[in-house]
Amino acid sequence: MKKKVKVITDPEVIKLMLEDTRRQILRLLRSREMTISQLSEILGKTPQTVYHHIEKLKEAGLVEVKRTEMKGNLVEKYYGRTADVFYINLYLGDEELRYLAKSKLKTKLEIFKILGYKFDEEELLNLMDKITEKEHSYTTRISKELEEKGEALKEFSNEDIIHAVDWLTMAELGRDGEALELLRKLGEILKKE
Repeated sequence: MKKKVKVITDPEVIKLMLEDTRRQILRLLRSREMTISQLSEILGKTPQTVYHHIEKLKEAGLVEVKRTEMKGNLVEKYYGRTADVFYINLYLGDEELRYLAKSKLKTKLEIFKILGYKFDEEELLNLMDKITEKEHSYTTRISKELEEKGEALKEFSNEDIIHAVDWLTMAELGRDGEALELLRKLGEILKKE
């Protein structure tokens, strides 16, 4: 049975999910079940390549066969996600994931520069990294609570669940003295001159 929310804490599974083709497959399967043929046509990849990625996602518990249909004398398998919403935490101690998290933050610095903000890059990057780590820890904890509620969430849209997690995370950050100090410092550093 498909879960509403699934928290992914295994760094190897997170890395597997972050590979571009697998991310695209998971995104496509968010809205409907699809066959290898359908996926390969949309992605512009060979069925063998898509099958390889589907098998990796199945092994990781992210995708499963939802149903089968007979097409002539062939059995067509329809794949779907094992959860509507997957939450991952890039701050689980794995150096490769930490590096990825920090590099994602670096792109934000370029946007800030375009908007006319002046700042010390290393100082801002380290501050944003600390804030994001705190945010991810709260989001992971809240998501695990939601994962346990499974059946009670079935009436809510994925968007509503994601927004609820965001609001609950902000509430937690608002009660966290260290997070508030980090945010205050962010306000001091990230301003137009």
